[in-house]
Amino acid sequence: INQVKKPAFFGWPLFRGNNYPYADYDFETKKAGAKFDPAKPVNDSANNTGLRVLPPAQPGWIFYPGGASQEFPELGSGGRTACAGPVFIWKPEYEKTGGFPKYYDNCLLIYDWSRPFLKLVRLDPSEKRLAIEPFPSVVKLLGENAKPEPGGAFPLRRPVDMVFGADGALYLLDYGTTWGANKDAKLIRISYQPGNRAPIAKASVKVAAGREPFTAELSSAGTVDVDGDALTYEWRLLPEDKVLSKQANAKVTLTTPGDFAVELRVKDAKGATDSARLSLTVGNSPPEVRFESPQDRDFFTPGKPIAWKLTVKDAEDGSSDEKADEFAARAVLSADWQRGDGKDDLPPGQARMKGSDCFACHAVEQPLVGPPLVTIAEKYRGQEGAAVATIQRVIKGSTGVWGQVPMLPHPQHTADEVAMMVQWIFSLQKGAGGPALVRGLSGEVLAPTDAAVRAGVLEATYTDLGRAPAGTISTKTVIRLLSRRVEAESGDAIDGGQAHDQADASGKQSLRMAAGGTLRFLTLNLKDTASITCRVASATASVIELRAGSKTGKVLAVCEVKATGGMDKYVEVSAPLKATSERTDVVVVCKYGDKPVKGELMDVDWIQFNAP
Repeated sequence: INQVKKPAFFGWPLFRGNNYPYADYDFETKKAGAKFDPAKPVNDSANNTGLRVLPPAQPGWIFYPGGASQEFPELGSGGRTACAGPVFIWKPEYEKTGGFPKYYDNCLLIYDWSRPFLKLVRLDPSEKRLAIEPFPSVVKLLGENAKPEPGGAFPLRRPVDMVFGADGALYLLDYGTTWGANKDAKLIRISYQPGNRAPIAKASVKVAAGREPFTAELSSAGTVDVDGDALTYEWRLLPEDKVLSKQANAKVTLTTPGDFAVELRVKDAKGATDSARLSLTVGNSPPEVRFESPQDRDFFTPGKPIAWKLTVKDAEDGSSDEKADEFAARAVLSADWQRGDGKDDLPPGQARMKGSDCFACHAVEQPLVGPPLVTIAEKYRGQEGAAVATIQRVIKGSTGVWGQVPMLPHPQHTADEVAMMVQWIFSLQKGAGGPALVRGLSGEVLAPTDAAVRAGVLEATYTDLGRAPAGTISTKTVIRLLSRRVEAESGDAIDGGQAHDQADASGKQSLRMAAGGTLRFLTLNLKDTASITCRVASATASVIELRAGSKTGKVLAVCEVKATGGMDKYVEVSAPLKATSERTDVVVVCKYGDKPVKGELMDVDWIQFNAP
């Protein structure tokens, strides 16, 4: 970590740390020459377009090796990815905004992505280093495989960037467990609350809608007071502000039809409060939607149509068997195609829209009840104040903006949630794709031809007619379709194998298997699969078996693999698949062939379930 006071040369790539020199290396003779001189560094590279004789190299301000550091023992040992963060400058107004206290004035945050650590460097008025202090214990730095302790400090995996906001609080990005896309990546705000800290309220309900009299099972699970104070609870019905219960968890019965909000209010022994809300619909039952075809985890073939059919039942409206035309008008199918392992996260705004009823009336590029979302984006994108006005129309409802069909209000969403939705809508570009939506109870969707697409997500939504004064309710059901080519490292259970980077593998990853190792895929539909193809590399003759249910189950297919010449030399091997009419777990067993081996046996890139 360097401290820059004036223009200077800080050593890289001739020196590192406290001016520890590298040697001048000849890449033709592969011999190291003299070490570079930090007092007079010379850059004789054929690619140099600047100074040949560089200014004297500045030594590192804070530096540490992979092992324990003699100069900075408080920084520990291990991998190293040194990073310097912001310097905190205290302001009196931070006492009202949750900013860091004056104690940390003129402290620099340093951190390391690899070890990981988070430290404070205390500076004097001239910005010389006085001491390196531990960061407050509100966070616990975890290694790659460590698990957070229940009730302990907030877990932090790998700090990657941070800044002090205008409120004096620290905003920190946690990269997550390891290299790549991480489910546990997060943005954290760390603020200072002197004295008593307010509780954090969480509210949930088992079932949120039903006919009157409707009994709701309310839960405060997850509510916590970080100071350990005793809490009191109140469940209130809004807008009447009527107290329903003073129990932490309650069963309450509502007899009046309508749409209601229930608010949980919690208070600690010192008077600090917090609240959380949820929505209830009384007098209308949620509809039931299911796919007749296809079924969850069926295969799709790139470039081929997929026939789909829905069945809908609703206690108030009837069933799709009786009123096909009426139900078809209120049913929407969304088809979304995902690369990778099919578990990609949606953008936050799109995810919140899918959790609401937005796609019952709007598609990305096709007109439904309301205008296409791309058309909305093209009209308002870049207009000053357009986002704020759109947010208010979504929450409060509107009429006449896009024709005579009104947009219903959505008071159940906060302004922040709707802001995320609007931000995603305004980001849409015509022709750039998005979920394909079609209205009806049956039809076909075309699977993409892109072989990199690994999963298809079909989501069916039905919005009922409501039962005044209770509003409409949307119910959705989701199934996931699998590409016939399944990446080995995306298996549901792996025993005796490990994913690793491999430049010649699809997706740059393969599954390295030991002799006797197994790979399991859950509940596959093999009715329309005639054969399998495996892409594999093996240093020795080996066998791949596909078995039904377990590693000793019925043999479905056997692929003989000859030695390919190395673990990076891939071949494709095929075998017929024995017919099976029932869904089954498929267990892939990797075995040695004519010679017993121990340890690593083969690299499996993918397995393809071929259509007849």
